[in-house]
Amino acid sequence: MRVELQRARELLASGKPLEVLAHIVAEDGLALRPRLGARLGARALLCDGERVLLCAQALCALRAKAGRGAPELGRWLDEQVEEALAALTQEGELGPEALEALVDFATPLVLDPGALAVGCARFNRLPFEQREAFFALVLDGASPDRLARERGLALPELLRRARGALEPFLRPTAAPLPPQSAR
Repeated sequence: MRVELQRARELLASGKPLEVLAHIVAEDGLALRPRLGARLGARALLCDGERVLLCAQALCALRAKAGRGAPELGRWLDEQVEEALAALTQEGELGPEALEALVDFATPLVLDPGALAVGCARFNRLPFEQREAFFALVLDGASPDRLARERGLALPELLRRARGALEPFLRPTAAPLPPQSAR
């Protein structure tokens, strides 16, 4: 970790914001990806991780001078990731590039990417308990019985929480795509 932080200090000191950005984006030179992954998992959020990563990298590049002198660089990097995550999970509407990122996920589900983006934003505003139960059961494939025991919950309560996390995707804005015409 110490070598990582030393490399991060060097990258932040490498020039003007655009130069710094070019250095840190190419290979995630500040090692923001693991920091972001940990935050997304810990907070059980659904969002375009690559977009949040790019936003965090941009914040680091713009604020590189402030980061250079920070006595606790790791904490400063965490703050940049947290700010990017907060900004992008609070947005109301997504730009075309973010919607494009959802196309691969939306198409097999026969959902409109814009409606899916709205569903993800709604999901991220749900109570943590619902998001976390959904993540554990649906995305991580945890055993419902084991998870309920570990959480000290009755199985129906755990399942109710996970089912509640589906609500944002079942509302009318998450409408299916119109059928494609046969060619």
